[in-house]
Amino acid sequence: MAEGAAFQHRAPRVTRFRNHDRWTLATAVLLGLIAVLIPLTFLDYGVTVDEHHGGANGRYFLSWYASGFTDNTINTEGNHYLYGSFVNAVWAVAARISPFGLYETGHLLVAVTGWFGIFFSWRIGTLLAGTMAGFLSAAILTLTPVYLGHMFMNPKDIPFAVLFLAAVYYLLRAYDRLPKLPWRSVAVLGVIIGLTLGIRIGALMLFGYCVVLVLLWMVAQFRMNRSSYGRREVARDGRAAAWSLIKIGAIAWALMLVWWPYAQLSPILNPLRAFRRAANFTDFEAPALFEGRFIPTDALPWHYLPKSFLISLPEFYALALAGGLASLAFARFGREEKNIRDAHRDSKLLFLVFAMLFPLATAILLRPILYDANRHFLFIIPPLAIVCGLALASLFSTAAPRALKAAFALMFALVAGATVVDMVRLYPYQYVFYNRSFGGLAAALGRYETDYWGQSHKEGIEWVIANYRRDAPRGSIRVANTAADFQTSYYLERSGAAGARFAHVSKRGMPHVLLSITRWNAHLEWPGRVLHVVERGGVPLLYVVEVLAPGAAVSGAALHPGE
Repeated sequence: MAEGAAFQHRAPRVTRFRNHDRWTLATAVLLGLIAVLIPLTFLDYGVTVDEHHGGANGRYFLSWYASGFTDNTINTEGNHYLYGSFVNAVWAVAARISPFGLYETGHLLVAVTGWFGIFFSWRIGTLLAGTMAGFLSAAILTLTPVYLGHMFMNPKDIPFAVLFLAAVYYLLRAYDRLPKLPWRSVAVLGVIIGLTLGIRIGALMLFGYCVVLVLLWMVAQFRMNRSSYGRREVARDGRAAAWSLIKIGAIAWALMLVWWPYAQLSPILNPLRAFRRAANFTDFEAPALFEGRFIPTDALPWHYLPKSFLISLPEFYALALAGGLASLAFARFGREEKNIRDAHRDSKLLFLVFAMLFPLATAILLRPILYDANRHFLFIIPPLAIVCGLALASLFSTAAPRALKAAFALMFALVAGATVVDMVRLYPYQYVFYNRSFGGLAAALGRYETDYWGQSHKEGIEWVIANYRRDAPRGSIRVANTAADFQTSYYLERSGAAGARFAHVSKRGMPHVLLSITRWNAHLEWPGRVLHVVERGGVPLLYVVEVLAPGAAVSGAALHPGE
C-alpha cells in the first residue's frame, strides 16, 4: 500500500471553540474548578518522607552541571544515581524564585502536573469516543482519591504518570500517520519519552508500546484489506515504521542523558544497570503491611498489587465497566443493526487496554519488590479511568432501554457523591482512601497501609506549636518524630517566633514530645502521655506523645524504649 493510501481515519478535533458542546463545556468547567482549587489548597498538604531525597537530588544535579561535571555527589550519594533528575531539577530551579518554601513549591508544581493528567485523560477519551467519553474520563480520574491525593504531594510518581499518559495520547495520535511518521510526531514522541526516562528508567516500556502500536496497526490493515495486504506490504510498512521508531528512540535517549548524570558516564550500559537494579530494589528493607501481616517486600503474594487497587479505587470503576459490558450486550444482541466495526478504532482501544494491563500483568508475573500499596503503579490509573469513561459513554450511547441508562446514571452519581464526601472527610489525606465496599479507612487500620508517607506530620507539629507549653523558654522543649527528622524540623524552622521554644532532635535524643505515625506500629514503641491524635473518620494517623515532661528526670527506658 502506498504511503498516502494508508488508512486515514481521523477523529474530530477536540479544541475547536466553534464546535464545542455541552460535554466540552462541562469538561472546561471541571478543569477550571481544579485549576482554582490548586492554589487554594496546595499549602495544606504535608511533607512526605521521600521529598527530602527529591530535593537533594535536584541540588546535586545542578551542582553536577555548575561544577563542570566535577561534583560527582549525585553519582556517589545513596541511590541518586538510579534516577534521572528531570522533575527534581525543575523543582530546584523553581524553588530559587518561588515565594513559597522548598516543599510547598514542589507541591504546587506536582499539582499543576497532575492537572495535565486530567487534561490528557479528556483528550484521549474524546479522541477515541467523543466528547461525552472525554468528560467522563476526566471526571472519573478527578474523583479518584488516590490520584487526587498524590497529585498534591508526590513529586515522583505523579509526573511519571502524567508523562506516561501524554506518551499514550501522542502514540494514539501518531497511529493515523503510520507507517512513516512525520517529523513532528517523531519529535513530540521523542521528547515525551525522553522526559519520562528522565524521571524513571521504567519508561523503557514505552519503546515496547511503540512496537505494539505498530503491530496493532498492521493487524487492522490486514483486517480491512485481507486480499491485498500480504507479506510484501507488511515488510514495507514494517521498515518504514521501524525507521520512525529508531528516530524516536534516538531523540528520547539523547534527552534522557541530559537529565541523568549517571547515564552520561556510560550511555548504554549504565541505564541498563539501573534498570536491573530498580527491578530488584533492595534499599527498602522494612516489611509491608498487607492483610493484617507484616510481610517482607520480597515475599509479598502475587495479588498484593491487584488487591491494593481493588480496595483503594472507588466502586464507580466497577460500575462503569459493568455498564460497558451491558452496552456490548445490547450492541450485539439488541434489535438494532450494527455497522461493521472500524478495525483501526478497535486497535486503538486495544492499545489503551494494553497500556493499562501490561504493567499490572508484568508485576504479577515477575514479582518485583513492591511496597507503599500501589504508589509505584499510579501511572496505570489514568488509562483505567479512561477505559471506564469509554465504557460508561458506550452504555449511554447505545440503544439500551432508557430505564437502564437512568439506573446506571443514578448509581454512578450516588457512588461518585459518596466518594466526594469521603474525600472531603479525609482532606488533605485523600491518598489513604479505601472504598466503602471494603469498609473504608476504618477497615484498613492495622491491616493495610494508611499514612505510609507521614503526610500528617504537618498537622501534628502545627498542633504542638499552637498548643504545647506556650510559655516555655526558648529552645527548652525537644521535639522528634519516628519517621524522617525533616518532616517536623522543616515546619519548626519555618514557624519563627511561634516555634522558638522548640529544639528538634532525633528520636534517640531524649525528646520531650514525639510525633509518631502508625506505620510499623511505631507509636506503640514510645509509651507516654498522648497529647493529641491526628485522625480522620476516627482512624488515627499520627500520635503526639509526651514521652518526657520538661524538667523530669531521664531514665534508661525513656532513652531507649522497647529495647
